Amino acid sequence: MRLAIFGGTFNPPHLGHVEAARACLRVLEPDLLLIVPDHLPPHKKLPEGSAAPEQRLEMCRLAFAGLPRCEVSDLELRREGPSYTVDTLRQVQREQPRAALWLVVGTDMLMSFERWYCPGEIAAMARLAVVARSEEDRARIAAKAEELRARFGARIDLIDNRVVEVSSTALRGGGGGELLPPAVADYIRAHGLYRPSLDTLREKMAALLPAKRYAHTLGVERLAAELARKYGADEYTVRAAALLHDCTKPLSGAEQLKLCEKWHIITDYPQDSFFDLIHADTGAETARREYRMPEAVCRCIARHTVGAEDMTLEEQIIYLADLCEETRTYDGAAALRALARSDLHAAMIAGLARTAQFVRDQGREPYEKTLRALRSLKGEQPHE
Repeated sequence: MRLAIFGGTFNPPHLGHVEAARACLRVLEPDLLLIVPDHLPPHKKLPEGSAAPEQRLEMCRLAFAGLPRCEVSDLELRREGPSYTVDTLRQVQREQPRAALWLVVGTDMLMSFERWYCPGEIAAMARLAVVARSEEDRARIAAKAEELRARFGARIDLIDNRVVEVSSTALRGGGGGELLPPAVADYIRAHGLYRPSLDTLREKMAALLPAKRYAHTLGVERLAAELARKYGADEYTVRAAALLHDCTKPLSGAEQLKLCEKWHIITDYPQDSFFDLIHADTGAETARREYRMPEAVCRCIARHTVGAEDMTLEEQIIYLADLCEETRTYDGAAALRALARSDLHAAMIAGLARTAQFVRDQGREPYEKTLRALRSLKGEQPHE
């Protein structure tokens, strides 16, 4: 039996890992490729905010589900203490004494191989299948391979693969979402993993938004956080939604339409107000796809312009905070802000009514979703 073992933290598993696994299957032609997330990596400390071992295991199952002859194992998760590779190889060799073993490693792991626990025994038990992380790595790998052959008698195979350069640190920080398998990205959003810090979001919005728009964004965040504490809403949800609610506002109409086409966004906004409102939808998708925000945050962003009939507490807070935060200077803004601090329900009715009247004053018909939301809050029956 030909058995290849691909271990790592997989924090999170990304398309670079999947492409490496696919290359190993093609080049090594193993009967089985065993994916082994580690429990406690001995060579590095998992960064704060990392996924739990069981979550990394489940993400691996999702990431590698489409590959043949590939199995995700909890072998190291069931073992206490640091996840030493030599212990894993010993266990696999006991269970499969006739198997020809390969250990799949990346460039960084190969470069530090002599500092591993029992490197000589590892080299005796398994061939090393080295997957380059970038084109520049190949020359380094060749030189290191010669050194390890001479020192440990290591048998080393270079896996020729399509390099997908991915930074796990960047992925955990909220970037590079397109480099995650879709099922993994969905899992991360659903479980609130690796969500960007609020400081990170502020930095990104400060660089992205014009100064006046960014001042408004911070005003929305401050009021939303205050209302969240008063009414018992989730503070991270409203702060993140506040910071991202206008993230696509600076885009031109043509750029907004490109995002709609790219992400299959379909709306029924009136033609005369389409470009005033569409940033809520493109902003929600940007938060979902590029920042991997949980669905609660994305819904707040999607509903912050026109409202909806079944708005959550967090969604109502973002709607009102956007409408009357402290940089808003229209007549009645201060009164609406004071009302929001004392009676959120009444403030929502007043805010939606004001929005509807503002549209009428411009000679247009209010958006139907706004009117339905207003009737719902008033307890009125919907119009047939």
